[in-house]
Amino acid sequence: MTLAISAVGALLAAPLRSAEVWSGLTPGVCAEYCEASTRCGPLSSRAAIQQPLNAWSNLSYLFVGALALRRPLRPSAALFSASCAVLGVGSFLFHAAVTTEFQWLDMVGTYAVLVAVLARGVVVAFGVAERVAMGVALAADLLFSIFKWQVDAFIALPALIVAVSVPMASLVRAGRRAVSTALLPLLLMGVAFALRQLDVAHIGCFPDSRLFQGHALWHILTAASLGAAYFCFEGASTGEAA
Repeated sequence: MTLAISAVGALLAAPLRSAEVWSGLTPGVCAEYCEASTRCGPLSSRAAIQQPLNAWSNLSYLFVGALALRRPLRPSAALFSASCAVLGVGSFLFHAAVTTEFQWLDMVGTYAVLVAVLARGVVVAFGVAERVAMGVALAADLLFSIFKWQVDAFIALPALIVAVSVPMASLVRAGRRAVSTALLPLLLMGVAFALRQLDVAHIGCFPDSRLFQGHALWHILTAASLGAAYFCFEGASTGEAA
C-alpha cells in the first residue's frame, strides 16, 4: 500500500516544474529546517517539492497506519490509520510547499495521531467503550483543528505523550505488557526530538544532502514510536506476547 501510494505521488509530482505551483498559498519559513535552507530564492527558482527528503520520509506514517488495518477492524484502529494518513499527507505537503496552510494540516495530523493512540489505549487498558473513546477523540480532533494556531505545541504535544503513557503504565502494572515494550515508544520519541531540534538549530546540517536530514529522521523515528505505542496496546488486546 505504501509503495503504491508513493508511486502515485511521484507520478503526480513529476509534471510540477517549480514551487510557483504553491504561489496561491501563504509562504512559510523556508529556512526553518536544514534541508534546502540555502535555496530560499523566488518560487520560480525552487523545486516544486522544496524539501524532498523531509517530504518523502512521511511515507513512514502511511506505512505504520496501514499496519493497523487488521480484521476485525475496530473503530479506534480505523481512527489511528486515518490519523496517520492525515499526518503523512499533511506533513508531505507542508515540506513540499512550505506554506502555513499545509503547516496547519501537518500539526492537526500530529495531534490527531496522538489522540488516536490514546483512544486505543484507554479502550484496551481501562475497558472504555469504543463509541465513547471515539466520540471524545473526534471532539478533541475538532478542537485542535479549530484552535491550532492558539495551541502551544510545546505544551500540547508533551501533555498528549504523558497521557498516552498512563494506559501503558497501567498495562505494565497489570502484567499485561513488559516494561521494555512500554519504554520503547518513549525512547524513540526522545531520540527523534533531539534530532529535530538539532535540525532546527542547523547543527550537523547538510542542506543539499539526499541521504541525511535530521527532520526526515524525526519523521521516521516518530512513526516508529507511534507504531510501537499503538501495537503495545494492540498486543495487549489480542493477548500477544510482549
